[in-house]
Amino acid sequence: MHRFSKLVQEFLTSYIIGECNYSMNTKSSYATTFYLLLEFMNKEKNMKPNKIEIESITKEVIVQFLDWLETTRAVSISTRNQRLACIKSFYKYVQTNEPDLFESCSTILSIKNKKVPNKRISYFTENEIKLMINYLNDTKALKKLTMICVLYETGARVSEFINIKLGDLNLSENAGITLYGKGNKTRIVPISQELVQLISKYLKEVYINYGDDYLFYSNYKKKYERSSINKLIKSLLPNLKKKYSNYFKENYHVHSFRHSKASHLYNNGTPLLYVKDFLGHSTITSTEIYATPDAKKQREEILRNSEVISTKSKYSSNKIDDLDKWLKSNM
Repeated sequence: MHRFSKLVQEFLTSYIIGECNYSMNTKSSYATTFYLLLEFMNKEKNMKPNKIEIESITKEVIVQFLDWLETTRAVSISTRNQRLACIKSFYKYVQTNEPDLFESCSTILSIKNKKVPNKRISYFTENEIKLMINYLNDTKALKKLTMICVLYETGARVSEFINIKLGDLNLSENAGITLYGKGNKTRIVPISQELVQLISKYLKEVYINYGDDYLFYSNYKKKYERSSINKLIKSLLPNLKKKYSNYFKENYHVHSFRHSKASHLYNNGTPLLYVKDFLGHSTITSTEIYATPDAKKQREEILRNSEVISTKSKYSSNKIDDLDKWLKSNM
């Protein structure tokens, strides 16, 4: 096995999962980065995955790879920077464990992030959230209604949302949903009695468990992919814009529900520190983006300041010589 393949596999198993105890989502993100790097080396450098040596990957090659991601793969600057962060983490690991590669690693670690242009956050107004829920309620789309309400009320990231399981639900006293965030961090988000009743109705009338206990399954009887949730939101918006022509003017995406919930909480008086913990941010700096200029004890405060949205009653570690195949199996 080539040194590069060996180091990548050790990094993703012994280090990422073993030493750092990162989540499987994080491991998947790292594996995807290296799979894309192998694709770049194959297509642009005519170098097969099993021929790549650690010395083949220079600073210049990494910069070219990042540019290729932007131009050929059409990724955003933020995604480019995330891929670079994965690569840097790997080379820090190599630098520590392979002293003879210290200098070559240092040159790659010197690559700077690309500046991300300031982007306006798009979020729904409280009235738009009500209109959306009323629309789904009127069309008797109980599953979509439940999904939208869970997304909004929990402020969950997409990765957290699609991984909610039945065991993460507490629909009794002090109702809440357990979410598993970045770095395997766990938080319990309080939910209203209206959402408790809606989830209970969904579980009783619509839900089918296909074996893995996920709260929501796709039409293919599998856990939702991130892209599928975005498509669901995008498919809903044209009808809403047509029905409510004076609303829904922004360019929304699935993360807009998280933005909306955070902004609504803050603008209704919830302290920013509580919003930070609610969202699962590691620092308050990430939360300050929701502190809009016109904005005026933990569980009670969040529930008290949330806009109540009511719904109508009708409703492996084995080594593999082919690194590209091994990475794909870990994505």
